[in-house]
Amino acid sequence: MTEGRIAVVTGASSGIGRAVTRHLARRGVHVVAAGRNAERLAELAEPAGESGELGESGAPGDGPGRIVPFAGDITAPGHTEELLAAAEREWGPADIFVASAGLGLPGTVLGSDPSRWEELVQANYLAVLRQLRACAAEFVKQAEADGGARVRDLVVIGSTVGRQVSAANPVYGSTKFAVHSLVEALRQEVCTHNIRVTLVEPGFVRSGFQAAAGYDAAWFEAIAEENGPLLTPEDVADVIGFAIGRPKHVHLDDIRLRPTRQRA
Repeated sequence: MTEGRIAVVTGASSGIGRAVTRHLARRGVHVVAAGRNAERLAELAEPAGESGELGESGAPGDGPGRIVPFAGDITAPGHTEELLAAAEREWGPADIFVASAGLGLPGTVLGSDPSRWEELVQANYLAVLRQLRACAAEFVKQAEADGGARVRDLVVIGSTVGRQVSAANPVYGSTKFAVHSLVEALRQEVCTHNIRVTLVEPGFVRSGFQAAAGYDAAWFEAIAEENGPLLTPEDVADVIGFAIGRPKHVHLDDIRLRPTRQRA
């Protein structure tokens, strides 16, 4: 149910987005890999060497799943439309979109850095809202043209702290609560077109996300000691691959995954 499909993945420079890009390419999906770090994106698109072993893209150089990098700022208005247009120029209209780009912010309501609140809301809420609107509009247009003959998947990376209030991380968590509401509302709006809008809510994932957001390394290692082994980005990618590979009439619309030993 995935080979030959066309995808756009945001946040592909690192972490979950990068793992999703590699996973989809292995499964024969052509991917526009979007992110801010052009060098890291270019590494994803490198073909396999002469040995024939898999390159970092996870797909042989002459395999069916190709990766095209697209560097840019997902918070910029119109960027989602540019990504969809890039996919169509390369292969045809995209039928998978994975919204993985986002920022973290440590601290409580009183203890977090207020100078970073606006950037967080721009990246984690407004940019996601723009992605949802632009992608859903394009998918509805496609579905009206073909009568919904094909399934189309829009996947959003949420978080368990968007489901369960955390006094330790509420500003970041509040953006995820807001996005979760948008995802379910959009699912209800477009499901009759055979468009599946899926929320994936990971718990603790060990990736570069924590360092980039400025979370305390000692705190995170204590979390890992108590709750580990933690999830990897590849674990999340596997779940997404499973969800979008279901038959057209089956929709896993809200998926929470945690390390087995994570309580909250």
